[in-house]
Formats: sequence, structure tokens, C-alpha cells
Amino acid sequence: MLIRQIKGRKDLFLALGLYLLFALILFSNYKYIINSDGISYISIARNYINGHLFYAINGYWSPLYSWLLIPFISFLPGNLGNIFATKVFAIIIGLFTLVAIYLIIDKLNFNNFLKSIFLLTIIPYMILFTFNFITPDLLVVCILLLYLNFLMDEKYRQNKHMGFFIGFLASIAFLAKSYCFFFLLIHFFLSNLFYIKKYSQDRSVIKKNLFLGLSVFLVISSVWVGIISEKYDVITISTSGSYNYALVGPESNSNHHVMFYQGLIAPPNEFAVSSWEDPSYFQIKKWSPLDSTQNFIHQIRIIFNNIHDIILFSLLLLFIPILAVFLALFILFKSDDKSIKHNIIFILGTMVLYTGGYILILVEDRYLWFVLILSFILGFYSLNLLHLKKYISTNFFRIAAILIMVSTTFFPIYYLNGDF
Repeated sequence: MLIRQIKGRKDLFLALGLYLLFALILFSNYKYIINSDGISYISIARNYINGHLFYAINGYWSPLYSWLLIPFISFLPGNLGNIFATKVFAIIIGLFTLVAIYLIIDKLNFNNFLKSIFLLTIIPYMILFTFNFITPDLLVVCILLLYLNFLMDEKYRQNKHMGFFIGFLASIAFLAKSYCFFFLLIHFFLSNLFYIKKYSQDRSVIKKNLFLGLSVFLVISSVWVGIISEKYDVITISTSGSYNYALVGPESNSNHHVMFYQGLIAPPNEFAVSSWEDPSYFQIKKWSPLDSTQNFIHQIRIIFNNIHDIILFSLLLLFIPILAVFLALFILFKSDDKSIKHNIIFILGTMVLYTGGYILILVEDRYLWFVLILSFILGFYSLNLLHLKKYISTNFFRIAAILIMVSTTFFPIYYLNGDF
């Protein structure tokens, strides 16, 4: 299905070629960048290779990244070889992510000019995400964009088997990052309710896809949930959420991880490289905003601080993500086209829902890569609609698109030049 959608798309293959060219040119500068999370993912993958399955099973670090990393570090052994392998793996993920992005902008009817400008805008960000610290965040972006591609396809409302593909993609997104479990559970359910309301003539097929998608998602996810629940002797989808929430508690040490103030902590097992390989065992005080008035106020403060951080992040991008939202809202209230309204509500709703979960706890730039890409898609889509609806002239449209492309590339280039 995906192969048919990209067959003969010269602009896509040109973008993939440019991305690959820049990645190869810059590879030697960033091939050995490492971080503590990356060390843990590599060590877990090694445990799988060496047959230490019990220690490889980890409630904090989601498994998919380490699973996919196995063939790469097997082919490139040794400490430096393993780090090198993560960059090769990241480049491949970047290629698939560009394909996923292209499929969505094609569904939104970007013309050839706008497709080219948008892909040129995104390539520097793909390079930054590729050579950033070793994390599964780019993998999550790729999977979620593919998930959206299937969900936005009109065939979803006509083919009762589409739910299987969406359920499968949702489950592997959860295996890539546990945050996706509740996000996708809520997002998929709300999206189908939205479809049932908007496309009542397809109600029967939509309901079947909802049931099939949820069934596949829950069955596959439950296997991993069962495994880690058995290991830690508690029913859990992940231990990362509770740890990170405790980390921002009112009695936490300025959001510092426990090893910075509790002293040296022994690794969780004999094959672990450090204690960070499984923070599930860290002793950190749990809390709830409902425990006291002070805790509730602390939670509100966390939310406002995270919103503040998101605004600052948007400032680095010249407020283009925020501008994209305002443009989209303007068109939403001005347009009578149901298809346009559907696309805007769908993308905006996805952005708000995905961001909302992180605002409650902790926000880092890389957590919002998915939202960042969606904001760019929404911004260019809105600009295109302004042009099509004759709000702006063709010349203004072209100049504005090029200016956005040029201005937004400063952020990734600055970070690449500064070695993050």
C-alpha cells in the first residue's frame, strides 16, 4: 500500500537523496555522540544478543528501539562500533520519517511547489533529529506519522480491515515509547467518534475498524505489559511515567535525577553498565496533586512552567508553530469546506492531545518533535488555503513560503553547528 503511494514521486526521492547526502557529509562530525540514555539502550540490546533475557526486559526503557538496534550493533561490534551503529540506524529512521511526512502532505493536496519547499524546510530538522542524542523519539515520530497516514486515509471509512494496520502501528508506537499507550488509546477512540459523527453513512465500517484497531493494539501491547508486570511484580505499562512524575514532585531535588544527590547507586544487575540502565529500582518519593492544597498548587505551577518552556521553544522558531495554529483557527472559522475543517480539527486536536500529556509532567524539546512537525504541516497547509481562497496573491504565497523555509532552518543549523 505504501509502495504504491510513493511510486514515481520524483520530489520525494530527490528529498530523500538530499537528506542522505547531507547525512553522509556530516556523519563524521556526529558519529560518536553519546548520552546516558543511549548507553542504556545499547546495553539492553547487548543483553538480548548475549541471551540475558531477564535483564534485557526493562520496565523503564521501552523495548522496540533496542530490538531494532540488535542487527546494527551485531554488524558493528565494540563500544565505538555500537555508537556508530546507532547513527546508521537513525539515518534509516530519518528516511522512513521523510516518507511518512510526504504521505501526509500529499493527502493534504500540497502542490508540487509547496511540497518541494516543505521538504526542503524539514530536511535540516531531520538531520538534527538524526544526529541528536541516542533516543527513540525520531522512531516514535516516524511511527505516529504512519499511523496518522492510515487514519486520515478515506479508505479507513470504506475498508473494514484498515483497523488492523492502525492497531498494529499503535502497538509498535507503544513499544517504542510507553507515553504512546494512553495517547493512542484516547486519540484513536476520539478520532473514530469524530468520524462517526462526520461520516454517518460509513458508521458501520468505522465501528468495525474501531473494534479491530483497539483489539489488535491491546492484544499486542498486553504481551509486553504482562512480561514487565511479571518481572516487577506489579501491573504496569511502564515504570518511566511514575518515576518522571515523582521527579517533578514538590519534594524533589530541582528535577535532578536521584544519582545526583543520593550518591553512587549500584547497577541493577551484573551485566548492567550503570544504575541508569533501570531507574525502576530508584528510591524516589511518590506524590499526588490531590494529597494536599500545596501539591495541587505545585501541579498548576508545573503546567504553567511547561507552557512557558513551550513558548520559549516556539520563540527559537520565530513563533512559527504558534502562528501556524492561529492561521489554522482563522481558516477553521472562515471556511465552509467540511474537508478543510476536518483536516484542521484533526491535526490541531492531535497536537493538543499529544502536548497535553507532557505538560502535566515534564517537557523536553525532543518530546515534542512530533508536534513540531505537525505544526509545520499545519502552517504550510494553512498558507496554501489562504492562497487557494484568494486571501493572498500567488506572489505573496510563494515569497512567504520561501521566507518561512529560510527562517526556520536557522534553528537546526545553529544546533548542529554548536554540537547541540
